[in-house]
Formats: sequence, structure tokens, C-alpha cells
Amino acid sequence: MNRINFVGNALFIPFFLLGVGMLVDISVIVKGWGALKVAGVITGVAIFTKYVAAKITQRAFRLTKNEGNLIFGLSTSHAAATLAIILVGYNIIIGEAPTGEPIRLLNEDVLNGTILLILVSCAVSSFVVESASSKMALEAGNSEDRKPQEEERKILLSLAYPESVGNIVDLGLMFKPKKSAVQLFALHVVNEDDPNGTNQESGRRLLDKAVNHASATDNLITPLTRFDASASNGIVYTIKEYDITDVVIGLHQNAGRNDFLGLKAENILKRVRETVHIYKPHQPINTIKRMLVVVPPKAELEPGFLHWLGNIITLAEQSGLSTIFYGSEDTLTQIQIAGQRLSPQLSMLFREFTDWDDFLIFAREIKPNDLFVIVSSRKDHVSYLKQLNRLPHYLITYFEQNSFLIIYPKQLEAGLNIADIQTGDANMIGNISERFGAFNAFKRAFRSRQAKKEKQP
Repeated sequence: MNRINFVGNALFIPFFLLGVGMLVDISVIVKGWGALKVAGVITGVAIFTKYVAAKITQRAFRLTKNEGNLIFGLSTSHAAATLAIILVGYNIIIGEAPTGEPIRLLNEDVLNGTILLILVSCAVSSFVVESASSKMALEAGNSEDRKPQEEERKILLSLAYPESVGNIVDLGLMFKPKKSAVQLFALHVVNEDDPNGTNQESGRRLLDKAVNHASATDNLITPLTRFDASASNGIVYTIKEYDITDVVIGLHQNAGRNDFLGLKAENILKRVRETVHIYKPHQPINTIKRMLVVVPPKAELEPGFLHWLGNIITLAEQSGLSTIFYGSEDTLTQIQIAGQRLSPQLSMLFREFTDWDDFLIFAREIKPNDLFVIVSSRKDHVSYLKQLNRLPHYLITYFEQNSFLIIYPKQLEAGLNIADIQTGDANMIGNISERFGAFNAFKRAFRSRQAKKEKQP
């Protein structure tokens, strides 16, 4: 695109302007009023019809006055296409005058009038667009000042494999609502003990591929390279440094029943409280036709409930997927209420599902072109189920030919939980308990001795 822009700006546009200038015969304008009359009629009709069309569009779509003026300004300019049409008519010779001059279908007055139309319409377009866009920018700024400040969303895409870059970027872009200020970051962690620089070079190619893939859809991705001895440490520190709100990680290639998520993803889930998406694409997301979302009981009580639900709704809107939610009655009720508030026009289906021991029922429900979404939970949180421990076995065995997405909702607190402390520091807790036991025994003996003294005369 940079080369095409350079060739167009450096060669084609200047030659076009020079060619248009060479076509104008100033003497025709000076000699008579024909060219000016034609220019006046053409310009008046062209601008008037564009103005009427813009106002009809404004009324039909209930746009503001400034939006209607912007449509008028952007559509009123006439340039290459108009000139090409006139040149075709100008070059058609339908006869010959007695003096030997050719009789053209469109004479020089029409050609010169069209040149003046291009001049006037482009000037009017520039002034109208500048005025309307300035007013719209002021209105947008004032409306943003009146709205409450929303959480600034930032999406981090962790890239590790070249073949999955496009799919992960597409999913990240689907989480970004249209006309939003959501920022996207692409990260590749390079091992700091890379002597030849091969990992750094391959990482650079991954990031370039992600940036180019996003730019094809008019989206920007900020590439990030981090050097660290551990990939999970690099991701965690990047999340904290850039205040990331959503993390998208591809399922590692050697996923098995005993090592499904991988050490990197497990470390991230333990140390990060933000929403984490683990994605295994089996086909491009633009070929997906339907989305099945399985939600555990009490998921509505998690702090990140509305956040991941907003991501799912945005994904459904962006890709046009029909969405079916499976869960308990109370959870589905809350999803329906929140979904109506987030996107009233989105059509969603709800089916009750409570028997998580019969998870294989979805093997019969899911189709090849479906996206299987499982809302999970970090251990020892309100919506965590022991049946989630068997999820790797089910997904590897029965859903290997399907695209699936596992979501870990945002939590309020990060770090070790009580179970980790008790198992990891058992000796320390035992020593502290012994100290407190000895202290309590001494305190009871001291109180008993004091009581005996008080009873003595």
C-alpha cells in the first residue's frame, strides 16, 4: 500500500491535474458566454441534486444536521469519473461542418463547463466538509464530557506460532466494537538467552504479520517485543505495565490430557486477575456460523461477568453469529437481562443445562462450523466446579475437530489463595501455632496464680 500510495501521489495525480489543465481552452471562455452558461447549469444541477439527496438520507436515517451536511460535502465533489464521461462524448464525432471542423457529440463549451464544475464542486466540498466535521468534533467532545468515564479497554494478543497469528488477530479484532477506542497489542516474548538472535528475528516476522493482517481491515495493532527468560513472566509483566484488560492466548500445540493449558497459561491464570481467553482455532472465524456458550452456575456473581458477556455479544455482532447460551435458570435470566441492556437488537437463544457430569451432551449438539465457548473459573472462586477438571479430557477427545474458546473471568483479587498458603507454608503455620499454644498456656497459668494470690488473706 505504501508503494501504491507513492506511485499515485507522485505520478498519477499530478499527471491527471496537468492533463485536466491542458484540456481547458481559455479562449473559448473569453470569446462567449456558452461555456459559462453550460458551467452554471451543470454546476447548479449537480450541487442541488446532491444536496437534496443528502437531506433525504438525513431524514431517512434520522441523522443530525451536521451529519447530513457531511454527507452532502463528501458526495458533491466531481472529478475523474465526470471528466471521463465528458471526454467520451467529446471524442465522439457525429459529423463535419461546412468549414471542415468536426461536429462532436459534446462540444468544447460542455468540456470547459465540466472543468469549471470540477473546480467549483471540489471547492464547495472542501469547505462544507471542513465546517461540518469541525462541528461534529465539538459535539462529540461535549457529549463525551457529559458521559461517565468508562473503563479503558486494552486487548493483548500473545503470539507464539506463525500459523495461528491470523486467527488470533481476527478474534482480537472481533472483541473490538466498531468506532471504539479499544487498543490492541500484539506481544512476542523472546528468550533472553538467544545467542544467535533467531528467536528475535522470528518474533519480528510474527509481529509484522499481525500488523499487516490487522491493517487489511483498517485496524491498528501496537507490536510489542519483550526479552525474558520465561514467556509467562514476559506476558504477566506486559499485562501489568500496559494495564491490559483482556488477554488472548492460543492453545499450545502439544496440548494433552495431562498438560492441556500448558505451564505458560497456568502461570498467567495464577498471577493475573484480568479476563483471559484461551483460543484453539480449527477454522477461520469468518467461516463460523454459530456460537454455543456454556456458562457454569453462579457465573453472574463473578466480578467479570458483564465484561466477558460484553465480549461475547460484541463477537456475535461483529461476525453475525447466532448465539445459544447454556446454563442454570438463574444464570440464564441474568444473561438475558444484561444482554438486553448491552445489545437489544441481538437475537439470543437460552437453553437450561445443569448436569455438568453429562458434559458430552454437547458432542451431539455442536456442528463442524460452530464455535464452542466454555466460561470457566479460577479455582476456589464462586463459579468454580470440580467437573471443570475433566474439561481437558473432553475437549481433547471429543471436540478436537471444533474451534473452542475458554474464558476465565476477571477477579478482584490476585495472588495465592488460602489453600496455596496452607499447603505451601505448612511448617511455618505449625510453628506459629505452637508459639501461640505456648503463649496461651503461659497466660492461663499466670491468671490462675493471680487468682490464688487474691484469695489469700
